Amino acid sequence: MIERVTKKIIYSGDVVEVYEYDKGYLKGFENNKADTGRKSGYKSENYEEHRKQVLQRSKRNLRRLINANVGQYGKEFTAKFLTLTFKDNVKDLDKANYEFEKFIKRLNYHCFGTKKANLKYTCVVEFQKRGAIHYHVIIYNMPYVKANDIANVWGNGFIKINKIDDVDNVGAYVSEYLGNAEKGQGKDVFDERLQGRKSYFSSRGLFKPIEITDKKVVEQVATALPEDYLTYSATYDNEHLGNITYKQYNLKKV
Repeated sequence: MIERVTKKIIYSGDVVEVYEYDKGYLKGFENNKADTGRKSGYKSENYEEHRKQVLQRSKRNLRRLINANVGQYGKEFTAKFLTLTFKDNVKDLDKANYEFEKFIKRLNYHCFGTKKANLKYTCVVEFQKRGAIHYHVIIYNMPYVKANDIANVWGNGFIKINKIDDVDNVGAYVSEYLGNAEKGQGKDVFDERLQGRKSYFSSRGLFKPIEITDKKVVEQVATALPEDYLTYSATYDNEHLGNITYKQYNLKKV
C-alpha cells in the first residue's frame, strides 16, 4: 500500500527522531532508476557523490541499530566497546573475518559456558593506514570480563576497551568509525577496499529501530516529547521533499 508521509518518528532505544516534510514522500514506492555506477569499468559522473550518500546512509543505519540495542539486555549487562587489532599485518578481509568469528565463539563460551550463540554485538571493519585490518566491536550483553582475559580470548594482538558509560548517543559515537578507514582521508570517504563487502555486521536477533508514520500516533508522540530532551534540531531543503524539519530527542537526558 502506497501512502504519502509528511511526518514520521523513528525510535532507536532512547533516541527519538522526528521528521517533518513540506512535500512528503510516497511510502511503499521504490525508485529503481538511481544511478549506482556499478557497470563494469564505468563510473558515472555522480559516482563520488553516490558513494558519499551510501556511506552517510550506512552511518545512519548503524547509529540507529546500535542505539536500539544499547541497554536493552538487562541491568546486569553494560555495553562494551572493544578495538581488536592483529599483531601481524593482516590485510585479507576473509582471513580477518574468520578469526573474528572464532573469537566471538570463544568469547561467547567464556562468558556463558555454552556453544549457543548468546552474545549480541555489532562490528565495524576499519583499515589502518598500512593496510592492516582491525575491528571496532560493541557488545551489548557481555558480563564483566577482565581486559587480560578478553585479550587472551582474542589471541591475535592488541585489544583496547573504550569507555562509553557516559556517552549519551553511543550509536553516533561508534558510527564515526565507519568510513574513517585511513587517517587523512576524512570521515566521509568510503574505503574502496570495502566495495561490495560489508563495512559492518551484527549478530542475529538484534532489536531493530521502530519507524512510525501513522499520522495520529506521530502527532501524539511528537506533542508529548519534552523540549528538555531535545538534543539537536535542523531545517534544510531537499529538491524532492521540499523543506525538512528534523529533531532528535534523547530520553536519557535530563
